[in-house]
Formats: sequence, C-alpha cells, structure tokens
Amino acid sequence: MKKVLIIVSVLIFSVCNVLAVDLVNQDSKKYEVKVHSGASTTNTSIESNTTQISICSECKIEVVGVGEIEASGSVKVIIKDGKLSKE
Repeated sequence: MKKVLIIVSVLIFSVCNVLAVDLVNQDSKKYEVKVHSGASTTNTSIESNTTQISICSECKIEVVGVGEIEASGSVKVIIKDGKLSKE
C-alpha cells in the first residue's frame, strides 16, 4: 500500500509540473511581473536572461511596461525584445 501511495504521489506531481506555465525573460533587463489568477494577484519580478518555472497553471501574466497575455497548460511565455509571446 505504501508503494502505491508513493507512485500515485509522484504521478500527480509530474502531471502538475507538465501543466504549468513558465515565464522566460530573454531580454537583458529585469521586469516587474503581476500574475493574475482568479481573484488574486501575485507581484514578482524576473531577472534578465532567466526562467521562472511553474508560475501558474492558468493565469494572466502582466509584464509591467510590456503588456499582458493569457496562458494555461504547458506553455512558455517569452519576453523578447520588449514583447510578449507564447511558445
């Protein structure tokens, strides 16, 4: 029974990571970021040339001074040349 619980836990964790949005900053500057998920908003930032993995599973990402983009599932939101796109 213990092995079954461990296997199920690992599978659930793996599926949750697959269905998560990553934020990639390919620019050489730091950006302030707001992650809107449901009724809550999380304020954060992303350094230049870095990636934040699993920031949400379904949300609206607002990069201050750049714009907003809706994202869900296994998607990468890319900041490049001061613009947002999804991959």
